[in-house]
Amino acid sequence: MGLGAVIFDLDDTLIEEEAVARASVRSAGSLIPGVDPDRAEDFILATARAIWRAGPYHRLAVALGIASWEGLWASFEGCHPSLDGLKAWAPSYRRQAWQAATGELGRPDPELALAMAAAYEAAQRVGHRLLDGAAEAVRSTAAAGYRLGLLTNGPADIQRLKLDQSGLGSYFDVVVISGEAGTGKPSPEAFSLVLDALGVLPHEAVMVGDSWERDVRGATASGIGAVWIAAGRPLPDRKCPVSVIPSIGALAPELDRSARRRTRPSGTGTSLGQG
Repeated sequence: MGLGAVIFDLDDTLIEEEAVARASVRSAGSLIPGVDPDRAEDFILATARAIWRAGPYHRLAVALGIASWEGLWASFEGCHPSLDGLKAWAPSYRRQAWQAATGELGRPDPELALAMAAAYEAAQRVGHRLLDGAAEAVRSTAAAGYRLGLLTNGPADIQRLKLDQSGLGSYFDVVVISGEAGTGKPSPEAFSLVLDALGVLPHEAVMVGDSWERDVRGATASGIGAVWIAAGRPLPDRKCPVSVIPSIGALAPELDRSARRRTRPSGTGTSLGQG
């Protein structure tokens, strides 16, 4: 059987994530009088990251792909029971992070820290814009008859919010979120969950994402083809059987090429090649 399902990543594949988080941090940093927002951004992110990494749930966060900036606004509602401890600790983490950041920037003010925390969360909740070509990529893939899956790392509440705001949720037959499932990319268990729910075998699916380690390495280790969104970055490993596209807008022709390769007679090769 040929290609039957396409699995998408969410953050920085379909929607803008890291750049939005940084802009939200700058917005919060602009509340500090007399401090350059860019300098504030660096201090806030570094301070939050240090506290996150020193916390008791860092190993779990790494396994589930939950970043320190996500911990600054996630409620962790709807998450897997394995995250109960992280959910309970998160308010303390946020308080420590914002208070420490204001102290590092010479404005140790608890009220200011609260205002910055609120400003950051408000900016994050405004919405994460779709990347150019993302909506058309998802719609055309669905129209082509593929079953669609979404496999994304992160807390359940904010990933669901971002997906809802994208307007693309109805196109996906299956959505697997690491915070809900208790396992995340690049773990084989995460890929097995989405494959089983889609009802396809590994060689009948392809993973589309921007992360080399989580999306590409995770997929290929599970026997799934991969399309890597390079976004101007060099190919990390030329021996890896992966298709390379410059942006999500270039997905449709690559899927067409992949489908043709997979329907060739036996012996002519069916794996994804480098695009």
